[in-house]
Amino acid sequence: MSEVQIGIQIIIKNEAELLPQCLESVQGADEIIVVDTGSTDNSSGLAESFGAKVVNMPWQDSFSDPRNEALRHANTDWILYLDADERLVSNLNEVREFLQTTNAEAFTVLIDNKLGPHPEECLRHRALRIFRNGQGYKFRGRIHEDIGQSIVDKCGSSIIKDSPIRIDHYGYLPQILATKNKVVRNEKLLKKELADHPNHPFYLYNMGITYCQAGQLEEAKAYMQKALIHTPDVAPYRATLIRDLSKIMLQLQEVQQAEMLLRKELLTYPDYSDLCYLLGESLEMQGHLEAGMEFYQRATEYENDHYVMEAGINSYRAFNKMAETALLLGHRENAARWFHKALLIHNTYVPSLHGIAEVFQQLKVPDKEISLLLHDIVRPHGSDDYVILADALYKVGAFQEVVHAIPETQLSEPRLLFRYTAALMQCRNYADADQILSRFSDKKEDMERLFHLRSICQWQLAGHLHEEFAANIPESIRGPLTELDRYLTDNTLSTEKPVKSKRLFNCVQKLIHEAVSLQCFDTANRLAVIMPEYLILYAKELYYLGKTLHSADLLLELFQQNRHDEEVMFMIGELLFDKGHYMQAAEIFETSMNNGDENPRTRTGAALCYLHLAAENLNEALVQEPDAQNLASDLKKIDDTIQLLNRTSWHTKWAGYKRGIHDEETSHLLVYDR
Repeated sequence: MSEVQIGIQIIIKNEAELLPQCLESVQGADEIIVVDTGSTDNSSGLAESFGAKVVNMPWQDSFSDPRNEALRHANTDWILYLDADERLVSNLNEVREFLQTTNAEAFTVLIDNKLGPHPEECLRHRALRIFRNGQGYKFRGRIHEDIGQSIVDKCGSSIIKDSPIRIDHYGYLPQILATKNKVVRNEKLLKKELADHPNHPFYLYNMGITYCQAGQLEEAKAYMQKALIHTPDVAPYRATLIRDLSKIMLQLQEVQQAEMLLRKELLTYPDYSDLCYLLGESLEMQGHLEAGMEFYQRATEYENDHYVMEAGINSYRAFNKMAETALLLGHRENAARWFHKALLIHNTYVPSLHGIAEVFQQLKVPDKEISLLLHDIVRPHGSDDYVILADALYKVGAFQEVVHAIPETQLSEPRLLFRYTAALMQCRNYADADQILSRFSDKKEDMERLFHLRSICQWQLAGHLHEEFAANIPESIRGPLTELDRYLTDNTLSTEKPVKSKRLFNCVQKLIHEAVSLQCFDTANRLAVIMPEYLILYAKELYYLGKTLHSADLLLELFQQNRHDEEVMFMIGELLFDKGHYMQAAEIFETSMNNGDENPRTRTGAALCYLHLAAENLNEALVQEPDAQNLASDLKKIDDTIQLLNRTSWHTKWAGYKRGIHDEETSHLLVYDR
C-alpha cells in the first residue's frame, strides 16, 4: 500500500509575523497551497520560501471563496486546512500513519485556543479540519466557513470521526485580536450573513461572540438568547452557546437567570464540566456555598473532549474553587488539601499558590515554612517561576522570605527587581532598596515606576530627593517628580498649590498608590495634603490596604465637604455597617443608589441594613412576647437571609498581609466611634 499524501491549505492576508511558525510546523507535507487574498507585506514571499504554491485571489468578503479556490489546486489524497495564526502540534508522520488505514471521510482535530501566556489561559475544542480530496466537497459561509455540512450531505455524519491530532491557535490572544481588527471584520461579515438569513442560529451566536469580544455584553446576550431560540437541539454548537450565554449572564450579575438556565441545560448535557463549574459559580455568588461546592466537585468527574472546555475546568480550576469555598466556610485544613490537589496538577497555578500560602498563614505556620513549602511546589528555574513564587510570598507579607527567595542573578528581570525592592521597602530597608534600584536606572522597561520607587525611598529617608538623583531623572518623567519634591520640602510654598494638570495628577495617583501599598505612610500623607484632590486618592488607598480606621476620618471629612464619589459612599456605608449603625449605613447606601449607583454590592449592603433593623425589632418584640411562635419563625428567616447575603462577595475582603492590617484596625475599631 502506497503512503497517503497530505496537502496543507492556508489562506492569508498580511500574515508575515505569524505565517513562518505555521509553515514550519507542516514541513514535510506533500503539498502546501497558500491563497493570498491581497497581502501588502512579504507573506507570499515567505510562503514560497517554505515551498508553498501561492495562489493570488482578490478578497470578496467571504472565507469560503479562497478555501474553495485552494481545493481547485489540490493534488493530494487528504487535505488538512489551517489558519496562518495556527500551528500543527502533531507530527506529520504520525498524521500519515493515522490516515493510512482509515475508512473515514473526514476527521475532527483538537484545537487549543491560546488566550494568554499561561497554561490555564486556553480554550480547547474539536473542529473538522481533515478530509479526503477529490470528493466534490465545498466550503460554505462567508465567515466561520464550514465543509462539514457538505460532507454530511454526501456521505452522512457517521463517516466523520474524531482524531488525536492537535493544533495550537493563537488568533484569540488579545494583542493579535487588536492588531488584526478581527472584531470589526467579523461584525461586517456576520451582518451580511444575517441580512440574508435573519434567524440563522449559528450566525446569531457568532455575532454574540463578536459583541462579547468587543466588551458589549448586553448586545452579546441579546444575540445569544435569540440564537438559543432558533438553535436545533442536535446542533453541535448548542452546548457551547449555553456555556457562553451563562458566562455573560454571570458577568452581568444576572446570577439567578444563569442558575435557572444552567440547571435546565445540565439535564441535556449532564457530563459538561464547564456547565457544572458555572453553576457552582452562580450558586457561590448567591451565597449557597455548600451547593456550589457540590457542582465544583461534579465538574471534576467528567472528561469529554467533544465539548468546548476551558483548560483545567474539570481539574485544577475546580479543585481551587473547592478550596476557596472551604476557606470561606472556615474549613482551613480542607482548603489546604484542595489547594494542594490543584497544585499537584498545575504547580504554578497562581490562585492556588496564593490560596495555600493564605491558608497556612491563617493556620499560624511560620513564614520560613511557608516559603519552603512554596519552593518545593514551584521548584523555580526561570524568571517566570521566581515571579510566581515571590508574588505568593509577598501577598501574605512574608517580605523577608521574598528577599531570600529571589537570587541576585535574577534582578535584571524588571518584575523581580520591583518585587525584591518592594519587599526591602516593606522591611523599612529604604537605603538598600534605593541602592539596588540605582544599579538598574538605565533600564527602559517600566522606567517610570523605577524612579517613583527611588523617589519614595529618598522621601522616606531624607524627606527630599538627592540633588544628583533629581538631575538624572529622565526628562519624560522629571517634571512632576521635581515639582512635587519642591512642594514637599519648601515650607514657603505650603500655602501655594501646584498648577493642576492631568500629568501631575496621574503621577501623584501612582505615587500615593505605591507609597500606601508599601506602608510608606509619611510620604503618602505628605503627598496627599498638597492638593484637596489628592486626599480622596489617599483615603481610598488606605481603605483597600486594610487601614480602615485611619481612612475613616478622611472619608467622613470628604463626605461632609461633599467631595465624594460612589466608591467613597460605599466605604462609609460599609464602615457604619461594620460598627452596627444600620440606619445610618442604610441612609448612605440609599443616597448613593438615588444618585445613580447601580452596583449590586450597594443594593446588598442596603438590604442587609434593613434586615438587621428588622431583626432588632423582632428581638425586642420577642422580649415582650417570648411565646409568639410567628415572631420566632420570622426572626429565623431573617437570620438565615442575613447569613446567606453575608456569604456573597458584597463586602470588601482583605487577604494576606492586608488582612493582618485590617484585623489590627478592626480590634481598635471596636472602641473607636465618631
